[in-house]
Amino acid sequence: MRIYLLPVRSLTRPGQRSLWFFWALWALLLLPMALLRALFVLLKTRPALIVGTGGYAAFPPLFWGILLKIPTLIHEQNLSPGLVNRLLAPWVSTVCVTYPESAQYLRARKLVVTGLPIRPQILAARPDTKRFQLRPDRKTVLVFGGSRGSRLLTERALALRDELKELQFLIVTGDRHGRLNGEGAHTVLVPYITEMGEALATADVVVARAGASTLSELAALRKPAVIVPWRGAANDHQMANAQRLSGSASWCSVLPEGELSSERLAQEIRSLLKYSPSPTTRSLPVYGKGQGGGEGKRDALQSILHEIEVLLDEERTKP
Repeated sequence: MRIYLLPVRSLTRPGQRSLWFFWALWALLLLPMALLRALFVLLKTRPALIVGTGGYAAFPPLFWGILLKIPTLIHEQNLSPGLVNRLLAPWVSTVCVTYPESAQYLRARKLVVTGLPIRPQILAARPDTKRFQLRPDRKTVLVFGGSRGSRLLTERALALRDELKELQFLIVTGDRHGRLNGEGAHTVLVPYITEMGEALATADVVVARAGASTLSELAALRKPAVIVPWRGAANDHQMANAQRLSGSASWCSVLPEGELSSERLAQEIRSLLKYSPSPTTRSLPVYGKGQGGGEGKRDALQSILHEIEVLLDEERTKP
């Protein structure tokens, strides 16, 4: 694997940050350099196919792939597609989506509902309270907000420990230094978790953001979860993702940031505990059936690879 970096950044929108117009202008000024760099990379590597997963860094190589008639495939993780995928969907060879509802936003020539690939480690993992210095006889609440953590989720979880003394908390803070804190409910704070499969398997209830990968993993495991969508997400796509899952899963509740008090969070956690197994049966894996062609599909990777193989076969058989 070889990695090439492009001088490109996201297009800032009104309200996303202060002086948003300056940052948006800076992104537009960088775009010509990113396009030239991407063209150089493509001419050097001569790819047989280009795969994009949305985001600003995918635009330059996909743009040249379309012009140079290189087979192109994009995958849209979220229910509400981002700007890059909306722009390029009519021109790429194949569009793969996680949610069937995404089709209404994409004028694709060929669209396939594949779902979102789930890491095999997530599906194969088993509970491991010892790894995280947790007690095996207590139910566990896992709190995380992505690789960088979430200060809001961390603060709310720490504030409700005295009310939920019968539980224990595993919180991913995103900070450089984790710590153990025995005040109130037993709590383990860690800066980052590499064994997320084991963490999810150990947890009885999860408190998390509504990223597409997170929701797909929760759906595949049928893991009881309080979903708090990040309201800074582009097009509010995290809220759309979360509402789609909660509409078909009784073991999942959506709690908007504006309603995220410690009291409300404690209430939601208690209501979801009824869906978690007892500590004595926690070691048994529980897999869901997926959510009807969207998040939680366990054959998503095979579906995407099949579409890639179709494109490569078509390219090889061209006269």
